Amino acid sequence: MGAELWRDDMAVEAEKPIRDSVAFRLVEHVLQSLRMDPLLVDPYDMDQYNKMVSTLDTSKKKTPDEEALYVTTLKALSEAVSKIDITYHHLLLNNIFTVRIWYLQRDTLDAFLDLITRLAAVADQYLRECLQMLVNNFTPPLVQRNELPRWAVSRKKDIFFHLCESLKTISNTVPLAPRVLRDIIDRSMPKLFDNKAKMVSFVECMLGLDTDRMGDLIGATLLAKVVDLLTELDVNITWEDIIQGEHNKGIFEMELEDLDEDEDGLGQAGTKVLFGGNACAEKLDSLMVVVCEHLKSCAERGYLDKEFDILKTIFRASVLRVHRSKFCQNVCSFLCWKLFVSGKVYFR
Repeated sequence: MGAELWRDDMAVEAEKPIRDSVAFRLVEHVLQSLRMDPLLVDPYDMDQYNKMVSTLDTSKKKTPDEEALYVTTLKALSEAVSKIDITYHHLLLNNIFTVRIWYLQRDTLDAFLDLITRLAAVADQYLRECLQMLVNNFTPPLVQRNELPRWAVSRKKDIFFHLCESLKTISNTVPLAPRVLRDIIDRSMPKLFDNKAKMVSFVECMLGLDTDRMGDLIGATLLAKVVDLLTELDVNITWEDIIQGEHNKGIFEMELEDLDEDEDGLGQAGTKVLFGGNACAEKLDSLMVVVCEHLKSCAERGYLDKEFDILKTIFRASVLRVHRSKFCQNVCSFLCWKLFVSGKVYFR
């Protein structure tokens, strides 16, 4: 297919890129050849392996030919996952599990995620590493300020979709995956002092998993983690941080209709709270919008009843017991309002 993977011993095919089928056989051969004591490995095979590792290095910008070779190598590795061994192929695996998919081109992204889903299915081998790599990509690289880079904003929706689809595929293939994923998300949750852009990006992508069968398996855990984060931010906002003024509507007087009309997901109309320089307040404000947008999506897909039951249990167990919580209850208020306008009113 035009990917330039070369064989030095090909006299007849010299100066021509070999076909993908030949490349697949070569990659499988090299992987198998490395599964022995390094002192016994044929120098030619070791050289081919090192070239393969270099091809998988995404730290440098690739030329179009190098990108084509990268895609071919990824596809070849996908067909040879059973030959990959952590003992002998550590460098290769390291270059796979440290990839930031936000930088990948579309064809490369598809090939890479196909490799990850296949690696995750290798019995008792790379499930945790594959899931961790995907979760690491919930936030784009180089998020140093409170806003996402412009290039990341344009790719965010597509990246989130591919991440969630890959995680769902792995969970459908590997029965243990949802349990491992819950643990990884728990350990990877944003912390109180992480910047706003990272926090919002992580939660937005994470809530994308709360759908269909995946939502049935880990949806309650995801929502509980989000509510815990909201509560932690909430209790770190003091009353002195809230600017009192006639124009300050805040989340106390949230205009739910305005949120429903807000199509850009930024929550600028009716949901913005005016705070006096408290970073926790700004993060809480942004996360509340993300959560409410998620609940709107659930209503559109007919899942609101399930979300209500889950959130009701979570709020009774956590938020209602926090004496300093000031804003988190509005998530439940928004949910009740959505149920009301849909003709479903709950008093229980």
